[in-house]
Amino acid sequence: TFNCGTLQGIGYPFWSPPLRPSYCGHHGFELICQQNQSPVITIKTQRFHVLNISRPPLMTIAPVDTWEDPCPQQFHNISLNHNLFDFAATIRNLTIFYGCPLEDDIPFQHRFNCGTTTSNGNTYAYYLDESLSRLHRSELTDCDTSIIVPVNQSEFDELWNEPDNIVGAWNKGFEVMYQKDMISCLACRNSGGVCGSNSSSLDFLCFCPDHPCSKSCVVSDDENFAQCFDAFSCGDIHNLMFPFSKDDRPQLCHQDGFVLSKCEDPQPIIHIGGNEYRLMYLKHSTFTMSIVRNDLWEQSCLPNPINITINDSFLTHPPTNRHRTLFYNCSNVPQRPIIFPCSPELLSFYADDLSERDTYRDFSNSCGTNVQVQVSQSSFDELQTERNEYMLEEWRFGFNVVYDFPAIFCERCDNLVEKCSNLMNESRYPVCKPVLTS
Repeated sequence: TFNCGTLQGIGYPFWSPPLRPSYCGHHGFELICQQNQSPVITIKTQRFHVLNISRPPLMTIAPVDTWEDPCPQQFHNISLNHNLFDFAATIRNLTIFYGCPLEDDIPFQHRFNCGTTTSNGNTYAYYLDESLSRLHRSELTDCDTSIIVPVNQSEFDELWNEPDNIVGAWNKGFEVMYQKDMISCLACRNSGGVCGSNSSSLDFLCFCPDHPCSKSCVVSDDENFAQCFDAFSCGDIHNLMFPFSKDDRPQLCHQDGFVLSKCEDPQPIIHIGGNEYRLMYLKHSTFTMSIVRNDLWEQSCLPNPINITINDSFLTHPPTNRHRTLFYNCSNVPQRPIIFPCSPELLSFYADDLSERDTYRDFSNSCGTNVQVQVSQSSFDELQTERNEYMLEEWRFGFNVVYDFPAIFCERCDNLVEKCSNLMNESRYPVCKPVLTS
């Protein structure tokens, strides 16, 4: 690891000459270090201060152009290289309008003055959230330019409480998820190697005691935890490793809630808390899996509809999940419902969200039963737009679940009478080492 500016103990995939050569990191993660200042990273020609690097794979960055100055000389929307970075789920967007005339209809607390920084001579600037931007966009057609700036949800809320502190909100930056060779680096470190890359081809390399390897160092044939990081496939889900397992994997690699079956199907079954779910998608970099109740996989009409909750200390629902409520076998339905017929005489429908469900309270008494299901934000938005009964079958009620990989890993490692260790700021790459005895 190396220290860079205000950050300590930085490791793969970051690098910084001359503190750490490029083959110890990966292209796209170079840090420019400045003493007693935040290091700077360049993403798609834009420079950002790196304020923090934390777990899960998150770093907080702030654009250099607007650092301590909300009136930059050049105006750019913020964009990322999505092969390496993604915006965190907690991001909110502010639209900043520059070079605007005075608009009395826009709340004054969302206004600041930039002098003569724009070509049209107007000096006012406004920052608006999504709803205010839609409401006042027609009033801002005479502005010189506008840009979109992401901020964290916490800074977004604070800004609305203290609207004069736009510089403070921007200086706290926003979170992005960095992702590079996570599976390969886990396998490498747990086989005794060090993560790096080929300087010419940019491919991942595992630096072993005797020579570099493409994935991991050679380990003995003895049954040990390192073999749980040999990648495998199940259905259409590839590059699986611990905590996921299937029947033909070593027993010590099996983790409750992550055992897969029916790998001959495109979407295999995952067993969580005694219930079956289809595993639709897995994003290793953010420890997020998209799953759907197996009983709702290809049908909406359940013979015995019941609510199912996931109670697992290692699993959490991201804030982007939304809710739907399915009402079954109703003699009375509201206007414009999405109806899916489950019986010849009675109808079933769903409520768009918990708030909308409250408007259906009078109708629920006429229904046989109802169940609540979580859905991902993308599915929620899609169904809100389409609003047709055929979309319901294709939608499949998928939702996201985040698993705490470092916690799962370290619990298993400690149960093997070994020791789980992390290098600072590399907790997404924990290492399981035998306990040394005297």
